[in-house]
Amino acid sequence: MEWKVERTIEEIDLLGSRGLSREEFFAELSPRLRNAIDNDASCWHTLDPSTRLLTSDAPKELIERGVFALDEAPAAGELIVRSEYMVDDVNTFAGLAARRVPVGILDHVTRGDPQRSARYRDLLLPADIPHELRAAFVIRGRVWGAVHIARRASSGAFQQRDADALAALTGAIARGIRGSLRFDAARRITGVEAPGMVVLGPHDEVELITPPAREMLASLHPGESGYTDETIATPVLALASFVRSAPDGGQGGGNVVTVPGSDGWVTLHASLPGPPDDGRVAVVLERATGARSATVRLEACGATAREREVATLLARGLSRAEMAETLVVSPYTVEDHVKNLYGKLGVASRQELVARVFLDEYLPEVVRQTPLTSRGRFDRA
Repeated sequence: MEWKVERTIEEIDLLGSRGLSREEFFAELSPRLRNAIDNDASCWHTLDPSTRLLTSDAPKELIERGVFALDEAPAAGELIVRSEYMVDDVNTFAGLAARRVPVGILDHVTRGDPQRSARYRDLLLPADIPHELRAAFVIRGRVWGAVHIARRASSGAFQQRDADALAALTGAIARGIRGSLRFDAARRITGVEAPGMVVLGPHDEVELITPPAREMLASLHPGESGYTDETIATPVLALASFVRSAPDGGQGGGNVVTVPGSDGWVTLHASLPGPPDDGRVAVVLERATGARSATVRLEACGATAREREVATLLARGLSRAEMAETLVVSPYTVEDHVKNLYGKLGVASRQELVARVFLDEYLPEVVRQTPLTSRGRFDRA
């Protein structure tokens, strides 16, 4: 089992370096996951790193492997959302993301009584996938995605060794999801947070460059230097050289740098889009700006800046104690903010708040398959 997991990590890191779209990455990830953990099907999701709310789902394998018919998938998705945000349930993605080890087996958390889970009663049991293994994919406290791994009744229950194997894979999968979002956004070349992409050949010749990349590269040129718009800035060439020479293509670290430009800082993410020996390097460039703040809907209800922070933490599934630690205030102060927030919104529970403030905004975007920015949020431009 151990060597299978190590080999799968290597394969996932290589997969993540190929510049695949999110859909392509998930499609190729599923069979690799099955090499390490026996399962009948998996369903992948992306999450907003700021709120931990679902931003997309990829139920393709559940359909292809006969768990759901094509016309049944939307209703199944609605039941997943209900179990995540509308009712109290176990092993929610937001809850897993807050754990030190973001992996959970339904049979274990319910102590052998999965009927305690609304998701089990309403979705898993009727679909004959009663055995569930879940994980959230987190990097430095920010969750980029999640997975539901299913087994039919005839395939038997998941064991702790399966959870341990999945836990070992979470870092590589998180890096792959984050990378796929960057490449997706860079190819789209439009939107409020559009990054840029440049692909260099083995001799640093430019094979592809998007308009946003051209603009950001120009900002990296030293003033009065005689550089032209076609000249690749030194930091990009240095990073490309490093990634070519690194044994793992720089995926172990060093393939991401943030450099100063004439109008702000620019972050460079480099990877090898093809075989390691072909010398090509893809570099995604994005402006190193902070994440956008809480929703206009909260402001319209009169929520203060601190109350908007509290609303986001509530959506992420944090306890009162965790919120107090995050905000560096007392639990009593947090409770006061929550009461004020509930009063302004006319709700009485965390679930109502999420439904009123966030789901009306998020669910239509999920259904429309709105593209995601490189930071994992909806690109509504």
